[in-house]
Amino acid sequence: MPFPLPVETLVHILELAVAFPSVMDTHLPQYSLYPKSFLPLNDIKRSTWILSSLALVCKQWNTICTPTLYQCLVIDDSTDMSALLYTLERSQLTTDTLGRFRPRGFLARHLIIALSDHPAHEDGVESLETRIFQRFGNLGRLSRYLPYLQVLSISIMIQDTWGLPMPYYGRDFAAAVTQTSAWSLRKLYLHQNPIVLFSRQELRTLLESAPNLVAIVSSCNTGHLGCPVALPYLPKLKYLTVNHEAGHCDSICHEDGHTPSLDRVHIRPSRSSNFWTHLLSSQGLIITSVSLDLRITSELENHSHCLYMLSSLCPNLSCLEIFINDWHDFPKRDVLPSIEHLGVSLLFGTVKVADMCETLACIQLPSLKTVRLMDPHMVEWFASPLSGNVESAWTPLIGRTFCVVDCDGRDLGPYRRGPEET
Repeated sequence: MPFPLPVETLVHILELAVAFPSVMDTHLPQYSLYPKSFLPLNDIKRSTWILSSLALVCKQWNTICTPTLYQCLVIDDSTDMSALLYTLERSQLTTDTLGRFRPRGFLARHLIIALSDHPAHEDGVESLETRIFQRFGNLGRLSRYLPYLQVLSISIMIQDTWGLPMPYYGRDFAAAVTQTSAWSLRKLYLHQNPIVLFSRQELRTLLESAPNLVAIVSSCNTGHLGCPVALPYLPKLKYLTVNHEAGHCDSICHEDGHTPSLDRVHIRPSRSSNFWTHLLSSQGLIITSVSLDLRITSELENHSHCLYMLSSLCPNLSCLEIFINDWHDFPKRDVLPSIEHLGVSLLFGTVKVADMCETLACIQLPSLKTVRLMDPHMVEWFASPLSGNVESAWTPLIGRTFCVVDCDGRDLGPYRRGPEET
């Protein structure tokens, strides 16, 4: 006879097994370069299907699975919005009548809006207006049932506008989510074309109403956030991305002290924007961790200027992550800031161990303790004979005070240690 596990244990196992992003995770988000990979949508939808199937097995499993199922809601082109709204409305009415259960919408912590205005099929006959209303028209109504949202993720794919202004499909969504969920909001992911749902003023109003935000992640084409030094008062904000390819600030709306907790930033330096320079000038003293995005760009002079500014304006910087196209783009000739931890992520390819060690041997930082190769595939690569991972390849690093570790903190050198020892 099988030993029955406590319900709390079963719930914990289920939450570990599904792919829903953790809303309680205090680690900062791993920035993605590509709009379709900002979240594991396929894995999330697969987890939703599994939980839905388990919930049909019996009343006990329905009780266990349903709370987890509604923690993360994905709205994409295939979502049956009418059915979802019907379920949330009935749940609300049942609660109002019986008062025994919390409405299912109250369980939602993460809302993912990954919509497009593309036809579902190449031979689709529905008009653009009909398609837009079916996919976007009820977002405001939906958000009114989700008063405890902590994470809002937006990625909107639109057809080529051929130079015309961006379309606006928000209707009453921005006002509804601001009124219903702004106070509980912790993380805001504006990954792809959020301006389709939020005008600049609507986004500003949302931020002004969300004092508990701890992270704002935006892609390179969402400059309507404006200069980071002109943000409204966000006392708990700890993480911010500044990736605008173009955007000029004349410092008129700058406000000191509006982000007193901001100590980690992700920067893609651009010659066409001064947002990132304003951020470092204003927040440099409290910034302790920087992710420097040097991918898909050839502005090497600007990279050197950025490293110089980090050294000059961020005296308390302890961690620097560098995102580059391949190992040849590693800033060999530039003086790195005085840091304790250096992370490196490669967009393309891998690196021979000998080449890596020769480059790292040029780093003259007595304070440096670890160099972390952040890409998970590097673990498998270093186990391959093609990597040249032999003891002699590590000779240039003999006598260095830092160690080279993988994404999990395990030593990649000839004398391996566990994560707890590094």
